[in-house]
Amino acid sequence: MYAELLATILFTSAYALPYPNNSACRELQIPISVSVPRFIINTTVTDDWDAASLTFNLTRRDSATSDDPLPISGLTSNAVESTYQIGATVCGTGGPTLILTHGIIESKLYWRPTLEDSQEYNFVDAAVAVGYSVISYDRIGVGSSSKVNALNDAQFQVETAVLNSLVDYAHTTMNATKVGLVGHSYGSYITVASASQSKVDAVILTGFSGNFSYFGPFVAGAGFRVARMQNSVRWGALDSGYLTSSDLYAETYVYYANPYFERRVAEWSYNVGSEPFALAELPTLLDTTIDYSAITGSVYLLQGQYDVSACGGNCVGLLEDTKALFSGAKAVEAVDNLPAGYAIPE
Repeated sequence: MYAELLATILFTSAYALPYPNNSACRELQIPISVSVPRFIINTTVTDDWDAASLTFNLTRRDSATSDDPLPISGLTSNAVESTYQIGATVCGTGGPTLILTHGIIESKLYWRPTLEDSQEYNFVDAAVAVGYSVISYDRIGVGSSSKVNALNDAQFQVETAVLNSLVDYAHTTMNATKVGLVGHSYGSYITVASASQSKVDAVILTGFSGNFSYFGPFVAGAGFRVARMQNSVRWGALDSGYLTSSDLYAETYVYYANPYFERRVAEWSYNVGSEPFALAELPTLLDTTIDYSAITGSVYLLQGQYDVSACGGNCVGLLEDTKALFSGAKAVEAVDNLPAGYAIPE
């Protein structure tokens, strides 16, 4: 249902009528080179004791202040160049094109689940059905993309540069006529950072309020564990800086709101769809200033009412301040009461 809603908003509001295209989807490895300065991370995680300590530091009421600073000691003096292989599901051959960025503890399967009888949760197929081309990709470090260092590579500004390059790829390789960015949670922050630096026509943000006032319950509730220790079969090749939720029920707490989800979806998400996130991602996001006013396309805020991370469990009335961030946007619209939690396509 929500997949169709997201696609319909773009279909009716942001773009002219999409024209038919070759919608066949294929799995690609897209080489992306980026050159940006790196934050110097001054903490490490080697085991679950360290993960618990990091969780405490990130959820203190004085976190990110001089009394409890972020685990960052500065920036490299020069840009660092790296090349990554970005695993992507690419559908279509141009025209209006959507680029989808998933959140933490997720993979690109969030947008196109492999769960049986999951068509109503499938954003990719819904978008393709109304005429869009789609690029849905795994962030660096997880899924089908390059496995990278959790401290030095998987940083917010690096991931923003990757998305900037995918916007260029859509224009130059896919011959996109218009580009819309769609994000979920952490992926929404990457989306707005890229949209402030690239020319895009529309932005859809989910699991997003533009502030971190309610960040603590999400971090504490997830019960972060070292991914390679939590599931050595799936994640044994990752370094110990990759973290995941402690169990199915912790992940259910941060993702879903009873009675607005199917338990089979939560079980599939935990066992199949979820992926770890890197230690450096959240601190480097928190230490980055995003110029929301530089976004000139249309902005759509679609929010599950009961999102713990974005709104502390009740989003009604909280998005007016968020809308005001986008002072340069062509239009800003918001829905704050979708019957869902953090994960909208449930």
